[in-house]
Amino acid sequence: MIWVVAVLALALGAAVFEDANGHAGRFLKMSASTAVIGFLLWSAQDPSPYLWMLLGALTLSWIGDLALSFKGRQAFIVGLVAFAGAHVVYTGAFVVRGSIDPVILVVAGAAMSIFAVVILKWLAPHRPDELATPLIFYMVVISAMVTTAFATQGEALDVRIPLGAIAFAASDVLVAKQQFVTPTRWNRIVGLPLYFAAQLLLAASV
Repeated sequence: MIWVVAVLALALGAAVFEDANGHAGRFLKMSASTAVIGFLLWSAQDPSPYLWMLLGALTLSWIGDLALSFKGRQAFIVGLVAFAGAHVVYTGAFVVRGSIDPVILVVAGAAMSIFAVVILKWLAPHRPDELATPLIFYMVVISAMVTTAFATQGEALDVRIPLGAIAFAASDVLVAKQQFVTPTRWNRIVGLPLYFAAQLLLAASV
């Protein structure tokens, strides 16, 4: 519990300090990102393919966190690619965790398809033309991640997986809002702790 509180406190501090002191914000954010990886390894009991894939996803997320701690289009694109990779690895992790419920897969996939279309239409008037295709790809991979998070059964249903996936998707929407639509401090103050809470939930599922 102390570990969780510490990560969320670091995330909130990073969101608050990002404008006032970029170096302090970056340090706090990367400390939180590193602590999540530590939390995964501390929570793990036995090595498994699921554990190693979660570790890979968190490592890619760490790279994305570092990239997005800098300003500019190039840093954003690097972060976008890193997080897209993390979503792909998370999807693979949920598949190898155990059986996939086909009914849930179809229902969740349909819901996430609608979600993706709505978000892309919302962003269309605001995002640069050259990011149209990368954002479509990103929405595909995050939709696949959330869909498999709901459908994965494993040996037992673990509600932390779909909750973490939803929180991750919601935090991504706030990142997009901050980047393209309405930049405000509140996007980060809400979005960054939400993102780290998502990562903690997924890490705890190991």
